[in-house]
Amino acid sequence: MTKFKPIIFLAVLFLSACTKDFEEINTNPNSPDKVNNPGVLFTNAIRGAVNSNFEHSFNRGSIAGDMLFNDFGGNYNNWVRADASGYFLWSYYNYIRDLNEVIIIAETGGSNNYKGVALVLRAWMFQNLTDMYGPIPFREAGNAKLEGINSPKYEQQQAIYEGLLADLEEASNLLGSTSENVVGDILFDSDISRWKKFSTGLMIRLLMRQSKRVDPSAALSNIINNPAKYPLFASNADQAALQYLPDRSNPMPLFTKSNSDYATSTRVSKNLVDYLKSLNDPRLPVYALPAQSSVAGSDPDPADFEYAGAVNGNGPLSDPKDYSAPGMLWAPEQYNPTLASMNAAQGIILSYSEEQFNLAEAAEKGFIAGGSDVAKEYYLNGIQDQFAYYAGRIGTRYADSYLKLKGEDVIPGSTYYTQPAVAYSGTAAEKLGKIALQKWLSLYMVGYEAWFEWRRTGFPGIVVGTQGPGYIARRALYPADETRINIDNYNQAVQWLGTDELKSRVWWDE
Repeated sequence: MTKFKPIIFLAVLFLSACTKDFEEINTNPNSPDKVNNPGVLFTNAIRGAVNSNFEHSFNRGSIAGDMLFNDFGGNYNNWVRADASGYFLWSYYNYIRDLNEVIIIAETGGSNNYKGVALVLRAWMFQNLTDMYGPIPFREAGNAKLEGINSPKYEQQQAIYEGLLADLEEASNLLGSTSENVVGDILFDSDISRWKKFSTGLMIRLLMRQSKRVDPSAALSNIINNPAKYPLFASNADQAALQYLPDRSNPMPLFTKSNSDYATSTRVSKNLVDYLKSLNDPRLPVYALPAQSSVAGSDPDPADFEYAGAVNGNGPLSDPKDYSAPGMLWAPEQYNPTLASMNAAQGIILSYSEEQFNLAEAAEKGFIAGGSDVAKEYYLNGIQDQFAYYAGRIGTRYADSYLKLKGEDVIPGSTYYTQPAVAYSGTAAEKLGKIALQKWLSLYMVGYEAWFEWRRTGFPGIVVGTQGPGYIARRALYPADETRINIDNYNQAVQWLGTDELKSRVWWDE
């Protein structure tokens, strides 16, 4: 037996060394709690959250807002708990966890720009989550690693809104107070002035969304009267929109998707097509492709193109070729490899136009000074910039294609603004209706915002489909995991809501 002792001795030494270094060897140096440079975490958080917002707008958000049609997504019987993380943004908590880590690192290092950017980005994610569900885990959310909180408490939406506005106020104070560049910022390339504008725009969105519950007059007037602290977007060049790249490292999310949904299942809605036609709106060929059945021959005439939308919840289409698919900016490569683009569409978070329409509504309702004259100015700014934005996105991409569409074709003539449905005239209610219409049109493929705004304003009127539950959803169901691993806090949230159902209304949705 003695001849085996050296082997045993060496084995013991080896195992001892392995045990000694095991934790160091098997610790991920890129784990958030091991990262000392917060910029390492930003790129993933921005790309992941914006891409989810973009993809889910196509899969559910723009369908719920009645801008797109899909037989499955538009049948609310299919909005089940198992899909909550996949389609209804609960996965944002993964990015919130990383942003919480960024905030702690930034506080330790005195990096105010990093903290300010993280606060703004996190506020946008929380805004989406609470507008989607109502009460959600808020201050305790994403802190399992940092504070050992595995079952975070839910908070009521009013408290969440108060907290988000406080976070954005803090961000406005922090941004620009230090000079460090924000590494990993693929949204604004460390342009702190644009982060400040994004913060202001998000404040305005929140204030207007809760305006039926909380008078926003003082807060909005403070913003308007302090442009140095609360700068506004100056045009679409400022707006919060992720620019995708013309290569496969970060393409438009739908570019690499399967063609099946785009080519056969998803169509634009009847509401969208009807409104655009009624206004003779040149965004129609931007938002929608001509129905395939109307495109004939090798060199079709665009004058012969037909555009048709479908009604959600009425069952599958008899022939998808008779209805319009979403516009070419959003087409996957498989649909048309020659025309589809990796970077034609942007991942829009908050646009200049939305901000202008929010301010137009605020002025018309008397929340800020100026009345209808100022409201009209904001209103026209929002419309005109929409056309300029899409003219820039179209450019010359499709000039030589069968679409024969050029950027200049998206700019309307002066008569667009004088027609009764657009001209800023009439009663206050009629003016607010025109603002709501143009704002809704501007929210095409902007996450769930068209649906959120429909819930707040009731515009546009949406036909309830014959195959669904008999109503349009007012919120999403909580994920199935919450009913198992966070049951006590989940039950508290349901008590506040009244019931965890699609037809339950969140706090601001009167």
